[in-house]
Amino acid sequence: MVRQLLDTVGIEPGRVRCEWISSAEGTKFARVIAEFVEEVKALGPSPVVKTA
Repeated sequence: MVRQLLDTVGIEPGRVRCEWISSAEGTKFARVIAEFVEEVKALGPSPVVKTA
């Protein structure tokens, strides 16, 4: 359902990620965030433009 909503508003599913990470998993958190940042950078600018 979330993927359908994202598609409806024009956001690629790759711009959203859900991971379960325990507070004791600092190394995993850092790795997941670094990976996600690279994935989003590869997608380029967001297609959703905020208008004033």
